Amino acid sequence: MASTKRNPWIEYLEQLNKNQRIRLYLGLFIMFFAFYLALAITYYLVYWNSDQDLLQISMLSNPTEQAHNIGGKLGNMLGEFLVSKWFGWAAIGIPFLIACISVIIAVPRRFKLTKAIIGLSIGIPLLSLLLGFFSGHLGVAGSGLGGGHGYAIGKMWLPLMIGPLGTFLVLTGALLMYVIYIIPPTHQFLVNLAGNFLSVFKRKPKEGIETEGTEASPVVEEELAEQPEQILEEDAEELNVSDEPVSTVSDEDEDLFLDEQLIDEELSNPDDPFVQIEVAEKDADASEDVIESKLFDPTSELSKYKRPSLSLLAPAESVVEPVSKQEVDNNKQRIIRTLRDYGVEISSISVTVGPTVTLYEIVPAPGVKISKIKNLEDDIALSLSALGIRIIAPIPGRGTIGIEVPNSNPVIVPMADVIRSAKFQESNYELPIVLGRTITNEAYTFDLTKMPHLLVAGATGQGKSVGLNVILTSLLYKKHPSELKFVMVDPKKVELSLYSRLNKHFLAMLPDGDEPIITDTQKVIFTLNSLCKEMDERYTLLQAAETRNIKEYNEKFINRRLNPKNGHRFLPYIVVVIDEFADMIMTAGREIETPIARLAQLARAIGIHLVIATQRPDANIITGLIRANFPARIAFRVQSSQNSRIILDAMGAHQLIGRGDMLISVNGEITRVQCALIDTPEVERVTEFIQNQRGFEHPYYLPEWTPESAEGGTSDFDVNLRDAMFDRAAQIVVGAQQGSTSLLQRKLSVGHARAGRLMDQLEASGIVGPSEGSKPRQVYFQDITSLEAHLNNLSQQ
Repeated sequence: MASTKRNPWIEYLEQLNKNQRIRLYLGLFIMFFAFYLALAITYYLVYWNSDQDLLQISMLSNPTEQAHNIGGKLGNMLGEFLVSKWFGWAAIGIPFLIACISVIIAVPRRFKLTKAIIGLSIGIPLLSLLLGFFSGHLGVAGSGLGGGHGYAIGKMWLPLMIGPLGTFLVLTGALLMYVIYIIPPTHQFLVNLAGNFLSVFKRKPKEGIETEGTEASPVVEEELAEQPEQILEEDAEELNVSDEPVSTVSDEDEDLFLDEQLIDEELSNPDDPFVQIEVAEKDADASEDVIESKLFDPTSELSKYKRPSLSLLAPAESVVEPVSKQEVDNNKQRIIRTLRDYGVEISSISVTVGPTVTLYEIVPAPGVKISKIKNLEDDIALSLSALGIRIIAPIPGRGTIGIEVPNSNPVIVPMADVIRSAKFQESNYELPIVLGRTITNEAYTFDLTKMPHLLVAGATGQGKSVGLNVILTSLLYKKHPSELKFVMVDPKKVELSLYSRLNKHFLAMLPDGDEPIITDTQKVIFTLNSLCKEMDERYTLLQAAETRNIKEYNEKFINRRLNPKNGHRFLPYIVVVIDEFADMIMTAGREIETPIARLAQLARAIGIHLVIATQRPDANIITGLIRANFPARIAFRVQSSQNSRIILDAMGAHQLIGRGDMLISVNGEITRVQCALIDTPEVERVTEFIQNQRGFEHPYYLPEWTPESAEGGTSDFDVNLRDAMFDRAAQIVVGAQQGSTSLLQRKLSVGHARAGRLMDQLEASGIVGPSEGSKPRQVYFQDITSLEAHLNNLSQQ
C-alpha cells in the first residue's frame, strides 16, 4: 500500500498560510516593495539616459558614484531590467500588480481583487506589444516604448509570421476584448452602436415603393416599443438610482427611499410619455424592472456568502435493513397470540417499518375495549422480549391501535440524508428545521416560527445535545447571516463552543460581551433582559409601520415603504438557544424565569424564538409557567413516567430506546421521530466553512440593559455620594464624545452594574443625556476644560 504521508515542508507552508499574523507581515513587506519599485521605475523613465554608465559598474564598487534614480543603483538596475529589457512604459503597472497581490495575502477575505490582478497580468504584456508595434526603436528607455519584449515580439516576430496587417488586426482585436473585459458596459455600447448602424439600412425604402402615408412603419413601431426601457434608464440616471443592491441602511439608502418616491410620482402622472407608452405597448418587462429596482436586498452586504454544501456532512452509509421479513412475521404472530391469550380478538394487523421502531397497527374486533389492549403493554413486551414497547390507543385519525416495537438493528439517520430530502430543500418556511425521520421514513420538518418556542428535555446521554446541533445546522443550511441571529447560552462551556466561530455571521450579543457564547449566569440575566428590551423596541417599530408581525414588517421594508430616517431597519430573526436550563434556574431562579416567560408570551410576533434544553425534567425546573408558554416540546428518553408527563403532558418518553429516539409534541399531537445524527467533526466543518467567508464588522449588538438597582438613580442622586471613579468616567465619555455603559466597562475594568450606576450619575450631573436605546448617549461637554469647570461647581454644591 502506497504511503500517504505528506511532505513536511508542504504542511509547514500550510500552517504559515493559516497564520493571519504572518500573512499580514508578509503582505505589508510586499506592499512596501511595490511602493519602492514604483518610485524606481518612475525615476528610471526620467533619468535612464543619465544613469546608463552606472549599469557597467558593479553595484558595490565606487560608492561615490551616485545614481539619479531615487531608488539608488538597485532601483536603476530594476528599472533597466523591467523597462528596457522587458515591458517598456507598460512596466509602470507592475508595482500596482504587486500591491494587489500584497493585499490578497494580508487580508484575503476583505477585498475582492481577482479581476484587477487578471486585468493587470494581461494588460501589461499587451500594452508592451502595442507600444512595440507602433513605436519600435524611438530611443526612449533603451529599447523603445514597448521595451525589449514589445520590440522583439510586436515589431519583429509577429510581423514576420502574420504580416504587418495581421499583426495590427490581432493586436487591435486583443485590445478590444481587453477593454470589454475591464469595462463591461463597453459590450452593450458596441451592441447598441451596431444596432443603430443596421437600423439605418432598415429604414432605407425599397425602390418603387412610396413611404408616405398615415400609418406608422414597422420600424417606427419598434422604436416606440423600445422607448419605455430607454426612458426608465434615463430617469434612473437623473435620480442617481443604482442597480446595485443596497447593503446597509445608510445615508445613501435613505436618499434612495426619497428617489423612489420621485419615481412613483412620475409613474403616476398620466401625462408622462413613458406612462402613455407603457399603457399602449403593455411592456411587462419594463414594469418588472421598475418593481425590482425598488427592492431592498438585506443580503447584499454579504452578497458573496455561500451556504454550506452537503459535502461537509458525512455521507450516508449503505442502507441496512433494520428488521427482516421473518422477524416482522414472528412479531405479528406473537402479538396476535398474546392478545388472544387475554381474550382480545383483532380483525386485521398491518406493519410499517421505520429506522428505529416498527409500527404494528391492529384493528380490534367489535366490542373490544381499547383500555383492555392498553393494559396489556407489559405482557406484549414480555412476549416479544423487547424493551421500549409503546402502545398508541388509538392512533389519531386512523381508527387503529398502534404497537411500536424496537427493531433489532436500528438504522442511523445521517444528517446529510435529511438535509438532502426534498421535503426540507423545497420547504418555504421562515425558520425551517429538519429533525430526522418518522416511523414512515419521512423527513420530519417544521417551521420554528409556528411552534413558536421549543422545549427539549431528556436524560443524560440520550441525544439531547445532538438534537440541538441538528436544529442549529438545519437553520445554518437554509438561512443567510442577515436573516437570522443566534443568542447561545452554554453553562457547561463545551456543548456550543464550536459555534463561537460564527460571531461575525450569525451571533447576537451585548455590546460589552466578552465571549460570543454566554457561559456566566449574570451575563445570561443581562442578555435575556436585553432581549426583552429588543422586543419592546421591535414592537414600537411594528406599531409605527402599522404591521402585525415581523414578516409583514420586513416585506414592507424590502419594498421601501418604510423610511430609515424614521428609525426603521430590516429585522433578522433571533433564536435564543439555552443548552442547560436547569443550571440557570438553580443558580438564578426567577431572574431567569421571568424574562424567559415574558419572551415566550410576547416575542413570537417580532421574530424572537426560544429553544431551551435541560437534562433534568423536574417540576422545579420545567414549571407550569414555562410549560404554558412552550406548546412545542421534544422528549428524549427519560427515567420515569412522571418525567414524561412533565415534558409532554403524556406517557411514553420513558419507553423510548435512547440513541436519538424521541417524541415531539406540537399542541398535544405526539409524533415519534428518530433524530438525525451529526457528529462533532461535521459541525466543525460547517462552522469553519462559514467562518472562512467574509462576515460583518461585528456581531449583531443587542440594546444595553441596566438593572433596576442601577436604574432610577437620576432623581435621587446626591452629588456628594458620587462613585470614586466618577471624575475619571466623566473624562472618558467627554474625551470619546460617546456615552455608553460598555465604554466605561472597557476603560475602567468594572462590571456592568457599576458602569450603569456611573452612567446614571453622569446623566444626573448633566454630563450626558438620557438613554436612547442601543444608541450612545449624547455628551453635553465638548472638551475637558469645560468639564473640569463643571465638576468644580458640583464639588462646591
